[in-house]
Amino acid sequence: MSGSLPQKSKKTSLSTQGYKGTRDFYPTDQRLKNYIYSKIHKLFKSYGYEEYNGPFVEHLELYAAKSSEEIVREQLYSFTDKGERVLAIRPEMTPTLARMVASKQKELIKPIRWYSIPTCMRYERPQRGRLREFDQLNVDILGGHPLDEDVEIILSAIDTLRSVGASYEHFKVKINHRGIVNAFLSKVLNIQSDNISVLMRLLDKKDKISNEVFFHECQKLNLNENQISKLNSFMSSSIEDVINLLGDHAQPAKELKQRLDILIELTSANCIHFSPDIMRGFDYYTGMVFEVFDNHPENNRALFGGGRYDNLVGAFGGEELPGVGYGMGDVCVANFMEVHGLIPELSKETDVCVLRFSEEDRLSALKLVQELRKLNLNVEAPVTLSKFGKQIQSAEKNGAKAVAFRGQDEFRDNTFAVKWLKTGVQDIYSNDILGYNKFADKLLNN
Repeated sequence: MSGSLPQKSKKTSLSTQGYKGTRDFYPTDQRLKNYIYSKIHKLFKSYGYEEYNGPFVEHLELYAAKSSEEIVREQLYSFTDKGERVLAIRPEMTPTLARMVASKQKELIKPIRWYSIPTCMRYERPQRGRLREFDQLNVDILGGHPLDEDVEIILSAIDTLRSVGASYEHFKVKINHRGIVNAFLSKVLNIQSDNISVLMRLLDKKDKISNEVFFHECQKLNLNENQISKLNSFMSSSIEDVINLLGDHAQPAKELKQRLDILIELTSANCIHFSPDIMRGFDYYTGMVFEVFDNHPENNRALFGGGRYDNLVGAFGGEELPGVGYGMGDVCVANFMEVHGLIPELSKETDVCVLRFSEEDRLSALKLVQELRKLNLNVEAPVTLSKFGKQIQSAEKNGAKAVAFRGQDEFRDNTFAVKWLKTGVQDIYSNDILGYNKFADKLLNN
């Protein structure tokens, strides 16, 4: 992508607005982001997953081969670099994951449990829960037993929401299997194979279009009224109904029921649901697929989803390595926490502010700062000289637990004073390692 730089003008100020669909993270916003990510990192460490990352740009052909048609055609940011290579900004992480695993497939210990929180970009209309630039938690497990992998991946998705305070009643997990849909379309409705993938994409967006539009689109795919009626009935079937309906072709449904039974036993029937209308738009999904929905009436929408991909890694020339995974956008998680009242009050993590009285005590104050930081305390050093009361007010605004200082009496006695801002109590400590440790112990214990 090429273009000339805008001419500088002495009369016109630069805009304070960022690119549409992107965000500025002021410290208060970053606190929430760090809080959520700290929960995620702790959770996946407990599951035995390792963090990885990849490049922000990839060759366009990687996404053309592995991402959904909608992303490639409508949402991809692509450009030609100075070496005439056609590249694209990362719209999702799974193709990069597949490329990385394929390149070192023989060296990696199986099963591969990886997660990442990359920044991605897609050109789409910004709206609630969806921006052009976003961070997305990606979780994948490859090379294990499919049943155990599928159960674990959904448990981890549930626990991710629970780690930020959610209960089972706050959300539902809708689960389906691509094999069920394929068997129904090909064996029951006798849909031609060329139309199955197109019809799946239509079903994937069924809840976003009217019944009239859905009916018309089905007719364009040469479905008759009887087929459309059966299709609508299928969309509301139970897993037991589907097993009976598919008969000799019900193996995918039986496998999915096994997963559903285990998940309900381990979590709650309130949040685990079989939903034959869940398709997932990505072409690389081949088995179980799922989406997680918010139950809150103000945010009643899909939060994230994923599924099983048995052929993704083999496309790079290596051996087939089945896996399952999902992606969860940070915008959706924050909105979910907001409507359910799960966002905590997060303040600046300052333990103590060191204060000064004059220009003469600068070095003494900085020495005290250094000694307290050695004890792993978060200490703000004085960088402005103002009235003592204003310095205390500033410390309170910054969320400090205490202020420390050395006045004339403290210099004389080789001590330092501490005022606890919550209680107003003032303590005196010796200006040595014993005093520093005594203060640190009281601060951390409180």
